[in-house]
Amino acid sequence: MPRPNPSATHPDRESAQWATQHVVTTNEQLTPRRLVRPTGTHLAAEAAWPSLFSDGPAPRLLDLAVKAQESKGELSLDDEIRRYIRTVRGNWITNWNCSVYAASGVLEFTADSVERGEGLAHFPPEFQKKVERAAGDVNPAEYLRMLAEIVRILDREPSPEYDELPMSGWEFQLAFPHLFGFDAILMDEGDQEFADTVRSAVTNEHPYCAERAAAYTTEAQRALVLFPGPDGLRPRLYWATRDRLQELIATVNEHMQREHS
Repeated sequence: MPRPNPSATHPDRESAQWATQHVVTTNEQLTPRRLVRPTGTHLAAEAAWPSLFSDGPAPRLLDLAVKAQESKGELSLDDEIRRYIRTVRGNWITNWNCSVYAASGVLEFTADSVERGEGLAHFPPEFQKKVERAAGDVNPAEYLRMLAEIVRILDREPSPEYDELPMSGWEFQLAFPHLFGFDAILMDEGDQEFADTVRSAVTNEHPYCAERAAAYTTEAQRALVLFPGPDGLRPRLYWATRDRLQELIATVNEHMQREHS
């Protein structure tokens, strides 16, 4: 069986090189370390580091912490975490795959790993940088535990409504990725009528257009429910008023009924 390439999914060259070397070193030391340790649990956890700390909840939450830390008071860490929680809760697949409670557990595990490893030296370089930027002068393990506790405490609260805590830019792009992408299509096809542009975007995928059609109408309907006023998503997308979102839904439905029913 071919050996997996642990560096294949790493976003930066430095972390990719670290991941490859770390897993190779771990495999080479497998036998002697199992003789020293009563169980292989810690070793198994270390072997999972390349993926656990290059993607997933720990880097995501640290990204938000760094953003809040470096905003010079413009962003609240608590509010950014509330947005994270609202995003996870708002998607059944995301919540099923990694709940907020599980995310806080990953942070706790990370703190324990930092202490056992006597610092951040054994973590991927990009992850080290995120922890250092977020923690500042605070001990990294203590900071990670504090962040985990904040996540747990805020997870006990109900998710705030959007008029109470406005949707941020990163949150918007996660909630409405296809409508955000449609913005570029509109700019490219600016001379066409809106309904014609919608029709073209769907029929260009025909007969395999069901997935895109479902994504457009699902996001448009969600926007109408979450932002029911006449402006709809206009504060974020100049074209996405209530009328235009309804027109998008009607145009897609008309195509599906005509071509696929």
